[in-house]
Amino acid sequence: MMRSLKRIVIFLVAVFFLSSCSNKEYPPIQENLSIAATVNIKDKSLSFIDLNKMEKMLDWEMDKPYTGAIIFPDGDTILLYGKQVETADLYSLKRGQKIDSWKTGKGIVNGKLLQQGSKIALVDQDLNKIRFFNLNGEEQWQVKTEMNPLTILEAEKEKKLFVLSFNKEQLTVIDLMNRKKIEGYPIHPSAAGAWLNDAKGEIWIGGHGSGAEIEKDIHVYNSVSGEFIRKIPAPSMPINFIGNDNHVFVLSHGTSKLYQLDEDGNVLDSIVVGANPFEMLLIDNQLIIAGYDSNDLHIIDAVNLKINKTISVGNGPFQIVVRERK
Repeated sequence: MMRSLKRIVIFLVAVFFLSSCSNKEYPPIQENLSIAATVNIKDKSLSFIDLNKMEKMLDWEMDKPYTGAIIFPDGDTILLYGKQVETADLYSLKRGQKIDSWKTGKGIVNGKLLQQGSKIALVDQDLNKIRFFNLNGEEQWQVKTEMNPLTILEAEKEKKLFVLSFNKEQLTVIDLMNRKKIEGYPIHPSAAGAWLNDAKGEIWIGGHGSGAEIEKDIHVYNSVSGEFIRKIPAPSMPINFIGNDNHVFVLSHGTSKLYQLDEDGNVLDSIVVGANPFEMLLIDNQLIIAGYDSNDLHIIDAVNLKINKTISVGNGPFQIVVRERK
């Protein structure tokens, strides 16, 4: 009898412990605030920034090694994923609690909420596929890619998804309407980061380089035929792009340099920012750049490239996501 009672007590304690772990609570985020959140991979944390005050509000110390995030159209749900994580986990910002998990398996290295707002594309490097989910976590379809897919870029008008492989010199093109892979074209090795210029029918692609050869240029291709057009110097390792008002901002993390170019590829201005920056967003004519090794965000005027403010965040900010409130 005593032995049975002891087993019951141990069982109840274990259930309580597991339940407590799975329902860990975090400081809630006010619903009416415009925020940016950084996914910090060195200390497994999220840092939340009040975009009106341009200051850090708080951190969430996470239990899993997340590397990326997506904020849903409801402005409250944030999905967190990582290559070494078995699930994609959903949290409510206003409640500060985990509300759901999707059983994706390991291998998710990137994700994007597609322009229609009802589908999410997840990049799976273990399966070498792009996997498409609805917002309820139901997997709708998959498309095979080249080995080690990484960067994805949506062509909204053409209803296509461009996929860059880090190991194969081939760009994969997915027809989003017909849900299938269509003919791609060869590109340079170790490609990463891309920008689509619809008006000129160009796709600009950056990269890290291959072996001892560090990538110093942006490679420009015809976005339909894949014909190589030209190179644009942006040393070194141009890996992030944003187009805005006939300008293109290019972040080269090898030299911690931000370039402002025109659409012909002429350098208009440049500035050194942060230490080893990977991530960049544009909000209200201000660039937000994350310094991976300096553990900070830099708020930069997109017109004159002046650094307006530097905000400390968690260790190793690798991605930034934003929720804007009017």
